[in-house]
Amino acid sequence: MIAVFLSSPICCFEPNGEQVRRFEALLPAEARPVRLCGTEDEFLEALPGAWAAVVWTFHQDWFDLSPTLRHVCTPAAGRDYFRVVPPPRVTLHYGSFHGAIMAETALGAMLSMAHGLLPFADGMRGAGDGWPRLEMAAYGRRVAGSTVVVLGCGRIGTALARLAAALGARVIGVTRTPRPAEPGIERVTVDCLDDVLPLADHLVCFLPSGAATDRILDARRLALLRPNCFLYNFGRGNAIDEDALSAALRAGRLGGAVLDVFREEPLPPDSPLRTAPNCFAYPHASAFVPEYLDLYFKELASEMPSWK
Repeated sequence: MIAVFLSSPICCFEPNGEQVRRFEALLPAEARPVRLCGTEDEFLEALPGAWAAVVWTFHQDWFDLSPTLRHVCTPAAGRDYFRVVPPPRVTLHYGSFHGAIMAETALGAMLSMAHGLLPFADGMRGAGDGWPRLEMAAYGRRVAGSTVVVLGCGRIGTALARLAAALGARVIGVTRTPRPAEPGIERVTVDCLDDVLPLADHLVCFLPSGAATDRILDARRLALLRPNCFLYNFGRGNAIDEDALSAALRAGRLGGAVLDVFREEPLPPDSPLRTAPNCFAYPHASAFVPEYLDLYFKELASEMPSWK
């Protein structure tokens, strides 16, 4: 039996019965039934007989309640999501489907910044006589022909890199270890980061959290970027020195920033990023679409037959 407990205040992160029925229909007979648990008590009641648990959270002592459990699965991509140490019999599984959603969000942000749709969004709002036509004429530029540096070019970053390359951008993907070449995407390792930052018209971050990525974009590296470069972060908030970024934006040393993640979430009310010029902050929302769990369940169903 597979126990599904995905209670969430985010509507697209909590499944309905129809989604679970579609998931069950994709599974081989030996992986059924699927039990949707609406509360923690229901989940704990189901757990002793479960072979797999699909959850947003899992507590260490729950392993003692589940002698038949072999797999704990979460839609989350970040490997920092579970704070548990599973027994040898249990494997943790994370979602890897997010690129299809987040690449669209990142591309939308890039197009909106490049063409001034975000920076000038309020130019005609209200009862004034705003008409920033001349300003937008001097501002706009195409993504085609620009250089896009994707810092953290794994599954999600590669999805964005392919879209940017299809638009005609030069794309440079930066990864921790070497990755196979791909048409339209140049690939370098992070030891070359200082060399590629000055080339970027758009710097898009999809980095995971951890000591290796902590403040990887510090004041020194931010200073390597062109004054008209746009910075985007859809990975984890620890990657950017937020004070240094705020200072760079206020000094006009960057074209702008679109930030979906932060070192502290929710973003504190007194964060200087809230008032930094040309800084657009969003509440960790780059994967919000109604199809989120449908994509996850489809991926999970395709993987389960190979599990032991």
